[in-house]
Amino acid sequence: MSTTSSVDPPQNASSTARTSVTSILSQSLPSFDHSAQVVTPFENESKRDAEFAEKLNTMLLELIIDFHAWAAARPAHEGEKMADLLEKEVKTLRDAEKEQGTSPLSSPSPPPSASVSVVEQTRQRLHDFITRIKLALAALTGLGA
Repeated sequence: MSTTSSVDPPQNASSTARTSVTSILSQSLPSFDHSAQVVTPFENESKRDAEFAEKLNTMLLELIIDFHAWAAARPAHEGEKMADLLEKEVKTLRDAEKEQGTSPLSSPSPPPSASVSVVEQTRQRLHDFITRIKLALAALTGLGA
């Protein structure tokens, strides 16, 4: 019997190993929650991407509207600014002519009736000049007359 007792411990060890493997295999594993692990994070990421795309589209639309408003207002503003600048230059030239005595308005004591007609003619020429400048600016900026 001593031989049997010496053989028993190895059989016990292999039987406990078989029992532990069997018990491990018989245990039920926790189920994989694919919804919480894969689907929900994917849906959250998709929603975040959609929200970002919507926000980006809104920002781009606002930028396009602002740029269009700026571009539409620019030629009119620049035209008005240039007309004012040209009117100031004409006035400066007229003042210089008066100082030098070369202006038709500064001729030596014309009769009062002639003075009125010269003033009217000058006013009309200045008006025509400014009108031509405005038309030229409108043609250059594409606004039309």
